[in-house]
Amino acid sequence: MQIRPLDRTLAILATLAALTVAAMVIGIITTRGSQDFFQTARSTDAYGAYLETSLVPLGLRLNLGLDNLFMIFYGAFFIVLAARLRTMLDPYLLGAALASMMLTVVLDCVENHHIMTMVYAIQNGLPLSPADGELQMIASQVKFHASYLAVLLFSFGFLQFGRLGRTVAVVLWCYIPFGILISVTPVEQAKPLVLGRTIFFVFAFILSAVLFPSQARLHAQNSK
Repeated sequence: MQIRPLDRTLAILATLAALTVAAMVIGIITTRGSQDFFQTARSTDAYGAYLETSLVPLGLRLNLGLDNLFMIFYGAFFIVLAARLRTMLDPYLLGAALASMMLTVVLDCVENHHIMTMVYAIQNGLPLSPADGELQMIASQVKFHASYLAVLLFSFGFLQFGRLGRTVAVVLWCYIPFGILISVTPVEQAKPLVLGRTIFFVFAFILSAVLFPSQARLHAQNSK
């Protein structure tokens, strides 16, 4: 596939990913329903009480549905990005980056569907073990740490795209320490860090939506 179509595809996928997260944020603010509550091990009673809060079940389903869509967009973005960087990065480095991001996608998918399984069990009076929340917490943390490795490796590719590309790389680097701090911070104190991690990840997509159309235009000019 030629470079210009890849750049255009990356711009579209980055835009769709950013818009999807924006919709997720609006839904969370409006309904206070979010998967984040289920990413931490809690008692069955705590999960039940959360689901009894007005609008939370609707918001949670909306959040998970949009996150499933986001998963497709960001997964596709990094696959296409790997194709775009195939002549710019060492193939072993690029392969490790893509494998880490695909692990993130798989664990994200498992997470979302496991949460829905937990919600179904709670709402239908089925037994729910404390281990369900504990395993969910582990899977969520492994998912995020796989993404930290992936974006670190992909950031070396963004460094090849001039000043704006270097800015994207810096944004991705900022995403990593926020995530590491979240994993060792008490849950109730980690909310600002979670917000910061989200902002940096989404901002990287917003900048990418600007970067790759400019790369397509630059390539077109150089081809004349």
